[in-house]
Formats: sequence, structure tokens, C-alpha cells
Amino acid sequence: MPAVPTAVTTSLTQRIAVRARRGRYVLPLSICALYAVFQLVAAPQWTMFPDSYRYARAAEQHLGVSREEAHRTALAAFCVSRADRTAHDERLRPMEHASLPALRTTAEHACLKRWTDAPDITTGDPRYQAIFAGRPGYPLLAAPFVGAFGVLDGMWLLGLVLAAVGSLLVFGLLGRAGLNRRAAAVGQVAFLATPLGWWSAQALSEGLFTVCVLCVLWGGLLLLRRRSMAKGTALVALGYVAGGVTRYSSALVLAVVLGVAATWALCRGRSSRHRGTAVLAVSSAVAAGGVVAAIRILGLASSQATLQDTFTHHFETPEIADPWSELMGLAGRFAGDWIAQQAALPYFLVLTALAAWALARHGKGLGLLSLAAALTGACAVLAHPLVQEADRLGVLMWTPVVLGLPLVVDRHWSSVRVAGVPATEAAVAEVPVTEVAVAEVPVTEVEATETELRRTGAADAG
Repeated sequence: MPAVPTAVTTSLTQRIAVRARRGRYVLPLSICALYAVFQLVAAPQWTMFPDSYRYARAAEQHLGVSREEAHRTALAAFCVSRADRTAHDERLRPMEHASLPALRTTAEHACLKRWTDAPDITTGDPRYQAIFAGRPGYPLLAAPFVGAFGVLDGMWLLGLVLAAVGSLLVFGLLGRAGLNRRAAAVGQVAFLATPLGWWSAQALSEGLFTVCVLCVLWGGLLLLRRRSMAKGTALVALGYVAGGVTRYSSALVLAVVLGVAATWALCRGRSSRHRGTAVLAVSSAVAAGGVVAAIRILGLASSQATLQDTFTHHFETPEIADPWSELMGLAGRFAGDWIAQQAALPYFLVLTALAAWALARHGKGLGLLSLAAALTGACAVLAHPLVQEADRLGVLMWTPVVLGLPLVVDRHWSSVRVAGVPATEAAVAEVPVTEVAVAEVPVTEVEATETELRRTGAADAG
């Protein structure tokens, strides 16, 4: 009776598939767990920035605290964090013999004395405060963490979560692009090991905005490869909306750059001339138009205000007549200095060149998306060409490295497997993350299936 072995086979196959799907997440989650351990070891290197103080103050206000009390709470956390870092650095000086608690107490008291009666640790100018008032996304997300764990522990934990989520998005995005699990894991590790992971873990909006960008890229990949129109459009829309609430100026740049790239892809050739590319171009255009409309309707700080902030040192001096010409001059000088630094230590250029080659040869739409993200980071740096801020503002320039190097690993691994093993095994080795369930069937389960079939066949024969 053939029906019995068929039922047994189906049942066991279903159980094997379920176990394989569960095991699919072991590798990326293990990487996140290891990263969390590293962050615990690196805790003395984590500190709050001046912008972190403002985000913490806004988070406290979202929890219903008054502006004055929120200022005191955020300032206390900021001073503790800064005092810890100052004391840690001072203890590394060869001529410093004071104890760590004494150094910490002195630094904390000095910080509190300086800023307790001030409206802000930078400036209370309404024009400067308006720049941060238009970025409610990160403080809103931080509010439950701050309410549950306090400012310092809450914002540290949020940074850890955002960095881990960003790495998982990279792993999933590369899996959707057709890479095997090993190559996708390389991309996840690259994300956490580069400035993308470092800045995502800080108490700043970079982590949340990076997650938003990765959502847009994932949705864009689905649209460019005609995988799922509904899911791709939803991810793109979600990424743009969340990114606009987090940092509307950067979201505007991303939408413009990605919209232009998608339009160029539509006009370039027949392979990319389809509905998915058109949807990506239209979605980006709508997102850009929405941000521009929001700036005008809500009276959000414009690029003119941020330029005045840059060239008046937070409005401490009178506004200048032509900030754009000043920007062009400073951007030119900064570009020359940046090129000299990269030439002296060209690891970023080498990695980017290798990743760009891989994306151009094997990206199939991933290269276009990576380029859009990288140009968004480059535009942020050119709009604020400050040496001390360049690494943070240009962090998205690492996107091609994180998404391109795994392609090199994937191609190399595939070629090695094809050259060294039979064709059937090589085919299994190249199974992407999304199809890994079949490749992860345990040997014991297969043996159990064969044993059960033989037993059933013998019974039928008898």
C-alpha cells in the first residue's frame, strides 16, 4: 500500500523543514549575541554626545516631564557619562596618580556647575532648538527605554538593539539578493565592524536612520527584481516615513538620489524597464515631495538655517550674508583634505573599489541601491564639511562595502565549491538564505525516514 509510506515521508519532511527554518536564524542571532558581549566589554568607550543630551531631554518630555526637570535629568546623565570618559582618559596619562573615583567626581561637578542653570549645553537660541524639534523620531523611540531603564542604560540598550537590528536587516537583505548564509553573515559582521555599526550603537539618531535606509533598500531590491510589489512598496514607504520623522533632510536627499537612480535605470535598458522600477521611482518622488511640503507647512528648519548654524558657531555670531558661497569654499578645502587622508591610509578606498566591482558585476540592482545610500552619506558630509563630524555624517558611505564584499565572498565560495566537489554538492552549497531549509536537513532525520520506509515496505510485503 503506497499511501502509508507517502504519508510518513510527508510528515517527516514537514518536521524537517520546520526544524531547518528554525535553525536558519541561529547564525545571525549568534553574531548578534557575540556583538552584545563585545559591547559589554567596550562599555567604557560608550559616552553621550551633546546631541544625545538633547535627545534624552526630548525623550523625558515625551514621558510627560516638564522642560526644566527633563533638562536636569538629561544633564545629570550627560555629566556622569562625560565624567566617566574623562576619568578613564586621565587615568591613562603617565603622570596622573589620582584615583578614578576622585577624577570622576571632579569632572562631574564641573560639568553640572557649568550647565545646570543654562537652557541647553550648547545654546538656547530658538533657531538652534528648532533644528532638533523637527526630529522627533529617535526621542520617541528612546522614550520607553529611558522610562524603563533610565537615561544612560536605556539609551545604551537602544543603541545595542538598533545596531543588532541593522545587522539582521543586512543579513536578510543579502539573503534576498540570493547570497548563501556564509556570505550574508560576512555582510552582517561587516556592518557591525565598520562605522555603520559603531555609530548605530551610539545615543544618536544615526542608528535609527540607518535602519530606515536599509528598509528602503530591501524594498527597492524587491521592486527592482520583481519579487513582491506589495511588500517592496510597503518597505520603501515605511523606510521613507520613519526616516523623514527621524532626519527629514537626509530622507529628502535619499529620496531624490534614489528617485534619480531609478529613473535612470528605467531609461537605461530593457531589463530594468518594468513596473517595479517605476514604482520605486514614483515612491521616491512622492517621498521627496512630501518632505518638501512638510518643511514648508510645518515651518521646519531649512538648509539655510543649518548653514547659518555652521558658519556662526551655533548662532553665537551674527548671520552671514551668503552662507552658500561659504559652504562651497569650505567644502572644497575639506574635499582636498579628505582625499589626502584617504591617500595616506587608503583602506576605505580599497574596500570601496573592491565592493563597487563586485556590485557592478554581480549586484543585479543591489549596486544601484548601494550607490544611492553612499551618495546620501556623501551629500550629508558636503552639506556640513566639518572634520570632527565627517565620520558620523558620512557613515552611509560604508554601505557599498557592507553589501558588496559579501558578493566577493559568495562568488569565491561558489567557484571553490564548483571546482572541488561534484555538481550536486556544489548546487546545494549555493542555496541562498531564503531557500536554506532544504539544505539543512539533518542526516539523522534522513536515516529515520529511510528506516521508516523500509519497515513499512516490509510490512506491506508480509
